[in-house]
Amino acid sequence: MAYTPHVLVAFGGSWSNALTEIWECTVRLSADGGGGDTLDPDGYISDIATGLATWYHGAGMALSSQLKWVKVNHIGADGLYADKTTTHVHDYSPPIAGITLGVAPGFCTLAYTWETAHARGPGHRGRIYPPNNAYATVSSFQVSAGDATANAEAGASLLAILKNSAGAPGRKGTPVIASKVDASITPITGCTSDTVYDVQRRRKNRIVGTRSAVATFA
Repeated sequence: MAYTPHVLVAFGGSWSNALTEIWECTVRLSADGGGGDTLDPDGYISDIATGLATWYHGAGMALSSQLKWVKVNHIGADGLYADKTTTHVHDYSPPIAGITLGVAPGFCTLAYTWETAHARGPGHRGRIYPPNNAYATVSSFQVSAGDATANAEAGASLLAILKNSAGAPGRKGTPVIASKVDASITPITGCTSDTVYDVQRRRKNRIVGTRSAVATFA
C-alpha cells in the first residue's frame, strides 16, 4: 500500500560533547488541514524557524543537545521526497542548545506519543524521540508523573508551532499520522508521555569508547 501524499517536517542535530552522534525527529503534516501536500516549504520554514528554536531551548532538552536544522519536504505516494533534486532546509547558526543538564545518557529519551481519535488500527498513534534526557528519575526506572505531564505539554506545544495556524494559505497544516498500511491520514489530537525513558540505540552507534587499562588479578 502507498502513502497518501503529505508533508514531512524533520528537525535534528547533535550534542556539543559528542558531535559525531546525531538525532532527528519527524512530524508529518496534511497541508492547510486538507488532504494534499500543497505547502510552500520555504515560506513555511520561514514562519516556524524562530518559534521552533525558542521551543527547543525551553522544552526540557538536555543542555548539551543541539538543534542544528529543520527541513520540510513533500512526500509522494512512494514515501520518498516528491522533489528528488531539492530539500528545503533552515540551518541554525549557531546551533540552539537545550536548557537543562542531562541526567541520563544521550541515548535515553522520554518519547512524545501522538494521540488521535482512533483507539486502534493503522495510524492511531505515533511517536517521536527528542533529546530530552534531562528529567531526573524518582525511582530506579521512572521520572515523576509531574515531569511526564510537563513532557507531554512540551510535545503539544511543538504541534502548535508546526500547525502554524496564523500562517498564510499554503504555509500551515495539520500534524497527522500518515500510514503506509492503508494510506490513511489521521489528525493528531494530543500528546502523552510515559514515565519510563526509551532507549534509542542508534544514538550511540558512532561514539567510540576508551577502554580502561587492564586491572590485574592474581
